[in-house]
Amino acid sequence: MSTNNLFKSDLNSLHHVVQNSMIGYQKEAIIAALRDFFSHDSYYHYSKDAWGFANTVDQTDLPLEAGLKDDVTTRLFIGENYREDGIYYPAILIKNGGSKSVPISINRDEGTVQWQFREFEDGYGNSTFFKTPKSFLFRGAWEGSVTIDIFTRSLTARDDLVDIVSLFFVDIGFKSLQKAGVIVKSTTIGSPSEADDRNDKLFKQSITLDVRSEWRREIPVGNLVEVIGFTAEFGSLDNSTPTSQNLTIHTNYNVLDGLMSEIFKVYPEE
Repeated sequence: MSTNNLFKSDLNSLHHVVQNSMIGYQKEAIIAALRDFFSHDSYYHYSKDAWGFANTVDQTDLPLEAGLKDDVTTRLFIGENYREDGIYYPAILIKNGGSKSVPISINRDEGTVQWQFREFEDGYGNSTFFKTPKSFLFRGAWEGSVTIDIFTRSLTARDDLVDIVSLFFVDIGFKSLQKAGVIVKSTTIGSPSEADDRNDKLFKQSITLDVRSEWRREIPVGNLVEVIGFTAEFGSLDNSTPTSQNLTIHTNYNVLDGLMSEIFKVYPEE
């Protein structure tokens, strides 16, 4: 499952925001999940065009079975509300219902450190790993709702789609959305309604998802390892011979000096 959600602003990278799935990402994750789900159906078959949108071609003179065993046309529109004003039916339209900030701790996990292992190698080829801090973490959560409106031309199609979509978010697609960072806490089905639409009837029912997502910042930590101390002890590998306790060599290795020496190897002084 993939979404088209891209952050166009530079402010996220400038402030080290690595995750913020409040509105746009939630909608597109749900839309992408539903499109993939219904693309495997034969009757309510979802077909996309070359740009990834619903393949809503001109229906004039198309046979009734168009889209059942091919991708000539989509038999179901899935997308964001207001995009096409629901002129293609049956349609599943998604819109955000608002969100609120829910801190996961009093201090937003301020001060939590993400660690990494760095390898250091000496001139003899001996290497060791040191655990160093990588970044400071700041985390929080969003809780809100996403509304899914289902529009059809028949009562049967509306009931079918409401049943299928509701079960998808309760169980079938729960894990895939969880891996994408969107948790569906509960699913509420509203009462059905109908309205006149030109010379026909339009049947509608809404599904409300209570969702939870998170935001996350990772502030990089500068290099804290400046000097590494080495101690060498002289003795015998034979356990019967005691190690010379009073004969040791202490030395310090400055990381900056090591980096500069490597640079001078590549760019020697004139």
